[in-house]
Amino acid sequence: MISVVVVEDDPIFRDMLLDMLPKAVIPTKVLATCPTLRQAKDAIDQHKPQLVFLDVELPDGKGVELFQHYEDIGTFETVFVTSHDKYAIDAIKRNVADYILKPVKLPELSIALQKVQARLEMYSKLLAVAELTSYVEKLKQQNLQENKIMINTNEGAVFIKSCDIIKLESESNYTIIFLENNKKIIASKTLSVFEEILEPLNFMRIHRSFVVNLTKVKNIESDNGNYSVKLTDGTLVEISRRKKKDFFDKISYQTI
Repeated sequence: MISVVVVEDDPIFRDMLLDMLPKAVIPTKVLATCPTLRQAKDAIDQHKPQLVFLDVELPDGKGVELFQHYEDIGTFETVFVTSHDKYAIDAIKRNVADYILKPVKLPELSIALQKVQARLEMYSKLLAVAELTSYVEKLKQQNLQENKIMINTNEGAVFIKSCDIIKLESESNYTIIFLENNKKIIASKTLSVFEEILEPLNFMRIHRSFVVNLTKVKNIESDNGNYSVKLTDGTLVEISRRKKKDFFDKISYQTI
């Protein structure tokens, strides 16, 4: 049900609209009727309607002045109701839901209400997406502060502590995350994405295919100038020649 404020100074047209609204295809609830701009502003502030039926010419000014008072046009939807089609361009410019000429006819009123309902549903979905996005971002920031990261998998999103990650391995467009207790997760993001996220948390990409948790390095093994790290799970990961200097600089380890 759409909540409505009717702004109309002519009692004949006002009563005609009020009589017609219950017969329209979309249910409505009239919260207030106002013959002037001042009363309209008070009613809108008090009731916060979803829709305003707005006569363009009122005793104390033009109906379009409401848009100057309410800078946020998304505050409510508007349907212009007027005897003058010269305001049609103004209606288009101000992105109102619809424009109806007096005398109002039921089919035109029903179409206008359908347009309003469609816009309200669209805004509701956009708001829900925005709120969800904001919530997820806040959750991500909170978890980063707690050294947790969100992993998207085929089964859904999971949160894991960075301290539980031993290493990450690239697998085409996916990443295999190796955890403590021989657990692993296949994530639907590339290794480069995780490299950027985890680098501040003491992780490093030591090979094109591997990012390792530097706190999980037990020792460093060498073989004819080639180096590998042995991790707490017993696996060896080679340090590429291109990454060798950066690795030793980061862990302040000096080779002999």
